[in-house]
Amino acid sequence: MRNAMLSGIKDMSTDELTTVRERNELIMKVPELRAASLNNMTQMMQLIMELIAKRVGRNPEDLAVRTFAGAIIGVNISVMLYYAENPDADFAKLLDEALSKLEEGLPL
Repeated sequence: MRNAMLSGIKDMSTDELTTVRERNELIMKVPELRAASLNNMTQMMQLIMELIAKRVGRNPEDLAVRTFAGAIIGVNISVMLYYAENPDADFAKLLDEALSKLEEGLPL
């Protein structure tokens, strides 16, 4: 999952990353957009559940699969929020670091 997520981001231009940050800022400021974004993330979580379940031979509704997918979505949300508030940050690096923390069991 980490490699797949990072591969798409590493190909983005500076302008595209700026657009992502600006879109995230707007989503966080407008309640209707935030609600729609949550709906999209829920759908993305379902897709991740299906992909992971297929790969590991489990049911997509398995609690462990659901929790894993939810953790990935949670990491994505935290990075989106951080990037919206810190425009000089490197989005790909942030995502890589956050996913690394998830892989390590979220040590603080």
